[in-house]
Amino acid sequence: MPYQAKTDWKYNDPVTEVDVNRWEQGIKDAHAAMDNFVLRLASLETRVKTLEDAVLNDFKNNIFNMSFQTLDGVLVSRGWHDVANGRLVVK
Repeated sequence: MPYQAKTDWKYNDPVTEVDVNRWEQGIKDAHAAMDNFVLRLASLETRVKTLEDAVLNDFKNNIFNMSFQTLDGVLVSRGWHDVANGRLVVK
């Protein structure tokens, strides 16, 4: 539900629980929207970095991006797992 601002406050208007609940819901909704924005921004940063790396390394085909936070289901035969950066380094 979009936030409904009250912009016609008058001096000595009573503040009710309805007003406070509306404020709190607006704050909650704004934080949820910001959390979603942060996740989407992180995803876009990853995509841009992947494309930059591909272009700068002249690797224009078979571009893919996977997170290797864990190696569940992955057998590493060459290279190593860079845990800090969540990536698999292949040599």
